[in-house]
Amino acid sequence: MKKIFLILLFTFLTLNKGFAETGEATEYEVTMKKVELCTDASCTSPVTVGERDMAANIAAADAGATVGNYASTAGIPGGTYTHIRITMSRTFQITGTVTSGGQACATDGGTDNDNDQMLDSGTGTATSTTMYLVDADSYNAANGAGGGANITISYANPTYASSMTVSGDLGVMTYKLTEPYTRLVKAPVIKVAFNTKNALGADGNACVMWIEEPYVSITIQ
Repeated sequence: MKKIFLILLFTFLTLNKGFAETGEATEYEVTMKKVELCTDASCTSPVTVGERDMAANIAAADAGATVGNYASTAGIPGGTYTHIRITMSRTFQITGTVTSGGQACATDGGTDNDNDQMLDSGTGTATSTTMYLVDADSYNAANGAGGGANITISYANPTYASSMTVSGDLGVMTYKLTEPYTRLVKAPVIKVAFNTKNALGADGNACVMWIEEPYVSITIQ
């Protein structure tokens, strides 16, 4: 059975002040919930490719093969698709270190990260940590709490996505394909390139950490 390769791209604009830097995530596990193909950026008439929970570590070497098992392309009707819309959980599993303000801030297994509280981490060995895609807000670099003035997260102007919304327990992102894909008889060939080199953010004032976007390029042929 031919499978469609789907990869997640978390594209949000982070405006940082102070000692804010980005660093590599060696683990970047996300939970996909629904994937749709769209004929336009607004996804007015989406076609559901698959709908189920599936965790995938996109920092792993075999991420493409893992995510490729999400859904079959057999049921995709004929037509030309220009965008892909992905619904995912706001909860991630992250491991990584960011050097900021002279400190090597590392994910520490803490449980304080939630919708309006960034991870208040440490400087030891990076460990696997549950992290949450925080609300659009301004955060305090001293403790990561929402309502501060040092770190601003906004989803209004994504870097790679056409649009992105975050609410409840979900994040929904729509991405433009590198070129339109027309569904014919032949099964699609999917080319994916990505890395998580700058997929974590941190401010060295108190090693406050947040989720950043990985680089991803998706082509369906």
